[in-house]
Amino acid sequence: MDSVPYTERRNPKTMNVDMDTPEGIVDLLHECNMEVFNGYENHKGLSDEEILNKLDQFVSLVRATLQNEKGVIVISGCGTSGRIGFLACTFFNQICRQQNLPDKYRYIIAGGNSALVTSIEACEDDPILGAKELKDITESYEHVLFVGITCGLSAPFVGGQLEYCLDNQKKFTPILIGFNPISMARRICVPKWPNNRTFHDIASRMEANQGVLVINPIVGPEPISGSSRMKGGTATKVILDTVFYLASTNTTSKASDMIEIYKNAVDTMEIAGNDLASIVEQAGECLKNNACIRYVGSSTFGIWGMIDASECVPTYNSAYNDIRGFMANDYFKRNLNPGPPNSFISPALHEATPDDLSKTFEDLPSSSLVVFIDTEFHSQKTLVQKLQEKGHRIAWIKLLSIESFDSNSKVQLADFSVCIPSSDTTMRYCLAELILKLSLNTISTGAHIMKGKVFQNIMIDVRVSNIKLFYRAIDIIKSLTGVDQEIAERSLIQSIHQTNDKVTDKTTEDHIFAVANNSDHIVPIALFMCLSKCSYTQAKNEIDKCPIIRDICTHTGRSSQ
Repeated sequence: MDSVPYTERRNPKTMNVDMDTPEGIVDLLHECNMEVFNGYENHKGLSDEEILNKLDQFVSLVRATLQNEKGVIVISGCGTSGRIGFLACTFFNQICRQQNLPDKYRYIIAGGNSALVTSIEACEDDPILGAKELKDITESYEHVLFVGITCGLSAPFVGGQLEYCLDNQKKFTPILIGFNPISMARRICVPKWPNNRTFHDIASRMEANQGVLVINPIVGPEPISGSSRMKGGTATKVILDTVFYLASTNTTSKASDMIEIYKNAVDTMEIAGNDLASIVEQAGECLKNNACIRYVGSSTFGIWGMIDASECVPTYNSAYNDIRGFMANDYFKRNLNPGPPNSFISPALHEATPDDLSKTFEDLPSSSLVVFIDTEFHSQKTLVQKLQEKGHRIAWIKLLSIESFDSNSKVQLADFSVCIPSSDTTMRYCLAELILKLSLNTISTGAHIMKGKVFQNIMIDVRVSNIKLFYRAIDIIKSLTGVDQEIAERSLIQSIHQTNDKVTDKTTEDHIFAVANNSDHIVPIALFMCLSKCSYTQAKNEIDKCPIIRDICTHTGRSSQ
């Protein structure tokens, strides 16, 4: 266990979260959220003095770049990390414009704009592509403050960019954000990285270099093992918001002051815990009964809904339409990077910003749940009424809205407005975004737990769409069945290629590529093969008959080793 990165370990708090009530799920996720600030066990969290000092150094670097006419700040990441980087750029470029500055923040996400709302995780395995995209986006600048985010210190896409910065330090100042010790950075060789380099090699260079910054508080295992969209995403947002806010204002506050404000806001979310649990219960009932969950918001609030929904597909192998986020305006489209000619654009980018939400929701399955975010509950009154007339469930997450609530409206309200005490408009919005992120994560996670997509605290139906998830799947199979590495890997590969035969002539890249053409429950089938000592065909037949994926673990009478 000592060699397993903290971001891949199982959190002791949530070992039996799959058996808990909606109220219990909300409470446990809240406890885990607080580890972001307090640290895990004896490790340093965001509130630790050493981390706070690094954040203050980060602030100084951002301020200097904002004042440099030929400087730019580039934020890059894969999956959740890239999406949070995009949101930070979008919001703080608005602050730049208010201060009569040009846009000073640029984002890069592995997979391009489509990856903001669709899982395109294979791209994160390409360090050469990462370096090329960084070089292209910064050609016209003389100084670049590069912020590379990878929760597990594992993404080759970001590693390639950090390596490019280290090789060109006259122009680039690199910062690495992650949540493992450097010693736990990934050591797996990547085919596209020359000389068998690994992320650990690059992270070690960063640690040894005096001219760079590594910010890696240990926030501990995720509540659902490996789901870095949760605590990892939260810590990333708090770090970026804290640093960019301080660098953009004339405040005398330090990072310690800001982190304390965030910590208190998250802590007070308990006030609306029971109301959030009611929404979780409704969301779980929706997924169990083949209904849908929809988020509706505007500006960055709407984007957070789109992001939370998109992350459920790779995390839980959920259907694309199970949970969707929709924008009530064109804010999202207006803030995208210009794409290269003929580049792939995911249909989800357009589907999520319809001209007529009412028409989009006409064919929702019976008793679906629509969650309106903040002011959209009142802005979309007509839509709310139409949805209620059709028997759909309605929930309202209240953040900054000053509108009143009719307790007889049969709408489930989760009122977090009391958690946002700051009088500063910018700070209030940042806090509201964080609370929204945590609320949506709780709703979608709780719903999938209730549907049976989690066993104990392991996401047993993860989609094996990159190298990180390939090896995570093997570890899940080993952990839950007790088989060795060879048998676990062989079973997973057979499940990926849908064959009873041994597959010996393909690379890891070939396996990941094959996942795109396989809509089966790959990991559950491999699990069943190991638990029942049966062939791929036999296991698939059993899984096809099993509506609740979690039952494949419980029905065998086996438990985690």
